[in-house]
Amino acid sequence: MDGKQLLMKHFQVKAERVPFDSEAMCYESNGILYLIIDVTKKEQKYLYELHQMSRHMIGQGEKGVATFLPDQSGHFLLTEEKKEFVVLASRRMSPLTTFTGGELAKFHLRGQSLPLRVQHASEFGSWKDKWEQRLENMEKAVGKLVKERNDSFARLIIESFPYYMGLAENAIQYVADTEMDESPGEWDVGVICQMPFRETAWTQEPAIHHPFNWIFDHAARDVAEWIRLRYWQGSLLYRSNLAVFIRQYEQMRPLSPFAWRLIYGRLLFPAHYFDCAESYFSAASFHLKKENEEKLKKYMTYSHEHEKFLAFFYEQAGVPVRQFNLPKIPWLGSTIS
Repeated sequence: MDGKQLLMKHFQVKAERVPFDSEAMCYESNGILYLIIDVTKKEQKYLYELHQMSRHMIGQGEKGVATFLPDQSGHFLLTEEKKEFVVLASRRMSPLTTFTGGELAKFHLRGQSLPLRVQHASEFGSWKDKWEQRLENMEKAVGKLVKERNDSFARLIIESFPYYMGLAENAIQYVADTEMDESPGEWDVGVICQMPFRETAWTQEPAIHHPFNWIFDHAARDVAEWIRLRYWQGSLLYRSNLAVFIRQYEQMRPLSPFAWRLIYGRLLFPAHYFDCAESYFSAASFHLKKENEEKLKKYMTYSHEHEKFLAFFYEQAGVPVRQFNLPKIPWLGSTIS
């Protein structure tokens, strides 16, 4: 059964397929977007938390949030051809012309008042464990790669892995030290974050917030991922765009020394490298592998520039390093000539 048939059968909605940058199938009818999502392998407790998160954000006034849609019998979970689906609905919204730090802060402020103890849709306080597992999996995969593969992408991964393993270990230790040495402030609470972070959720058609792209976490996650995304796009313009975005954010929602250390720890972790390398081991298309191979070449070429960015990040962001007593990674500074 295709999406059009599913919407007609369960909701009596006649809709047409429209493009959408997501794994969801997207359809539109009378200005309403319907996202059909396969949740066959998702736990019902996880789905319940996402449902509550979307209801909360709508109640807080967040525009463009896609909400779970019950069918004519009042059921959210639909079963077709031995698979389970949910349907999300949202009115098509006009995108923002620019995305500011204030927009992100407002989103976080709305998400932090969620009256629910999120467990299944949360990564709050679990970065170290997630990163350690990701690093361990990569070590095993690269070990097999040395014996089995010899194409150009594989050689790049093998050649670059020791360097990025070192960065990952530094990030894990930095976050561990932060949690041990620094006390969280009143703003260091869980909020609704993006996963993965996409500025386009605000700035591109159809400009809707998709709760399956949400995770409950510290706000440092989104701030760091905005910075990472902008850095590798080449559009950060360190001392201007970065400082302006941070100032806009902090005018609405302050960032504590604890938060800054989490932001830095997250930037230290080379998620951009892991995303590229992991694509090699997935069942990705040849085109996607070649695209990621080119990305990896770029990351390796600019690794020295990236080190410089990390070495002087706090200064570029306008953070009072001495006042906040923020530690740095000594070897990063020593490599800058």
